[in-house]
Amino acid sequence: MSCRKILIIKCNNLEALTINSINKNMPGWQYKVVPFKDGYIPTALNNTNELTLCVRSGVILNIQEGDMPGPELLDDYHIAISREGVFTDNKRQKHIYGLIGKDKITKKAIDLSVFLINPSRWDVVPLSDQGVLGQVRRLRMPRFMNHKSDPIVAKSISGYVALDYGLLSCQASIHNYIPVFLKGEANGNEMLSYALELALPLLDGLPEKERLKVEAVASKTHKRMAKLRNGLAECLPLRP
Repeated sequence: MSCRKILIIKCNNLEALTINSINKNMPGWQYKVVPFKDGYIPTALNNTNELTLCVRSGVILNIQEGDMPGPELLDDYHIAISREGVFTDNKRQKHIYGLIGKDKITKKAIDLSVFLINPSRWDVVPLSDQGVLGQVRRLRMPRFMNHKSDPIVAKSISGYVALDYGLLSCQASIHNYIPVFLKGEANGNEMLSYALELALPLLDGLPEKERLKVEAVASKTHKRMAKLRNGLAECLPLRP
């Protein structure tokens, strides 16, 4: 495996979820919690000098051998990232972002809550994230490396689409549901789409306020949707 170092960028009080997931699922990895300052990319480059996975506090990790791109590929890029909108490349769903007031979420919008950074390719540390990504070589991460929440899941997609996306969570190595955990609520589509139940064994160390919210939404998902979603994933072939 080419990378075994993690920076947890603290932007909320959910870092215990990330730390506990590393200790449970990836005990051989090194991690460090750092405060967010000036931007995600400046924060990363000011805190590591080697290939590093950078995640916002609250992301759940379960990376196994073979999940990460190899060094021969990563060495040619400054950063590996994914799109902000899960469905921006889906011709049937992409127009919905505009309908719910999320016009800025397009195919060009990038999510910096999960990324791989290669400091050896950077000559200087940028002052912010603004305008940086257009000047560097970027590798697109597959969705299983950032299975994330999305604003149209809660409001505007069918149950079929929600379940289809939820099946992907069963083979994902990174689960990124921070907004749902912070809210402490999820509707049927969200419980189908997101493996929120994965947080249940990872609650130790969370502040009481955050723990109550995370436990509530994770328990609800476990009771109502997890068995259906996970059972179907075992029976149906998942799309690459």
